[in-house]
Amino acid sequence: MYLFRNLILKRHFCGLALVQLITIFGCSSGEIQNFENIRIESDYRLGYLDIRIILLDRNRNALIWSESILTPGVGVNAISESKFITDATIYSMRQGAKSEKVYDGQLFDLRWGSLGRSNIRLLRSEIPRLLILEDPQRDTEMGIITITVETDKQGPFSHTLENTRIYTGLP
Repeated sequence: MYLFRNLILKRHFCGLALVQLITIFGCSSGEIQNFENIRIESDYRLGYLDIRIILLDRNRNALIWSESILTPGVGVNAISESKFITDATIYSMRQGAKSEKVYDGQLFDLRWGSLGRSNIRLLRSEIPRLLILEDPQRDTEMGIITITVETDKQGPFSHTLENTRIYTGLP
């Protein structure tokens, strides 16, 4: 009788421990650990703007890739690029100030990436040059880009990059 009671208690304890473990991982799945903000960088390429979205912690330090199961591309907390909702707004500039809105839409070809050989966690994306409207009133190749990123559990996070190249030449 004593052995039978211990066996039942062990099974209940193991079942309870398993439920708690599933609850812990289930509540945090779909979230990137320490993700609190973003910083964007942009480069003008032939045919598109190359956008890099660097994920930051609360102290504005870049998040890094690790072998932990809590990284966005590994294990229980894997977050697909399709789970991100993005918005981009681009303004042309005239006399050093914001002029016309020349693009308002989503980012294209969003994917996980890295900077060279570093382990900084970032998302890469593009905005096709054909979708950016011409502003005949502008007096520079530069513009202002605002990117907003969110998931269903985190965000929205927004960052504005000023004086970045969006055109290939003057009108």
